[in-house]
Amino acid sequence: MGWAGESVGILFFMSSMVLKGFFNFTVNYYGKVSAFKEGGYRMGNHSWKIGVGLASMLLGMLLVFQFRTETNVKTYLPQFKTVSELGIKWNRMQTDLDKKETELKSLRQQIQGYNRDEEVKSLQMAAGVTPLRGPGVEITLTDVERPLKSYEDPNLFIVHYDQLELLVNELWAAGAEAVAINGVRLVAQTGFSCAGTTILVGTKKLAPPYIIRAIGDPGTLKAALMIPGGFIESQILPFELGIWIKVQDSLYLPPYKGSSVYNYAEVVPEELEETTDSEMEGEAGADALVSAESWGSVEEGEEP
Repeated sequence: MGWAGESVGILFFMSSMVLKGFFNFTVNYYGKVSAFKEGGYRMGNHSWKIGVGLASMLLGMLLVFQFRTETNVKTYLPQFKTVSELGIKWNRMQTDLDKKETELKSLRQQIQGYNRDEEVKSLQMAAGVTPLRGPGVEITLTDVERPLKSYEDPNLFIVHYDQLELLVNELWAAGAEAVAINGVRLVAQTGFSCAGTTILVGTKKLAPPYIIRAIGDPGTLKAALMIPGGFIESQILPFELGIWIKVQDSLYLPPYKGSSVYNYAEVVPEELEETTDSEMEGEAGADALVSAESWGSVEEGEEP
């Protein structure tokens, strides 16, 4: 039965002893009272009934208490049939405890090593709101410099916004940490589009020559642009555009000076994140299917 059963047995034994003593005291007490017969008052004939009744009531209360105690013990304490089962449970609990202690130690180390100023500085660098300086490459991109012949299309020999965008993408892919074009710092919201004979970078209209400064490993950035079949061979040489690449030990990039106002986007706490990548892919596929089926009606001006 274990220590719980033994405790209940001890309680029952003590209860029996208390009842026995109480019964003896009651009988003796009322027996003495019955010896006095003043005014016809006599209690000896019924004294034992009162004692037995009180003893029975106390015994019933103790039995109810014993039953409830045993029920609670069985409910809240795990029951094991063998010692080996108890050992297995103990080992599992000890393993879980060791794991939690390791996690707690790791979290404490992270808290001790946390530097708020360094994190804020890193976020400012990523957002582009702070000026940067470091090694990298400086690229100058221009339209064709030779006079065009009468049968040549001028639009084929000027720098287009998509070519400038491809150049920037090549730099990002090669590990560039920051990029600026004609003094305009590029951030996540920066887009490229055509604006007549100029290129709209973000909200700034830029005209050639386009000077692109990128901070990063100079050798890697330059090699990424000059690989066979890369940006220069596919986008520059066929259109005779001018390009110069200089490796610099120190480049200065100004901070982003545009607007960063969010009117529709809201931050979602981590504990409230619901959509996983797989769910997003499924939703995108369904939207694409609907759009494809309704594209004909959209072209005719009808609601999809």
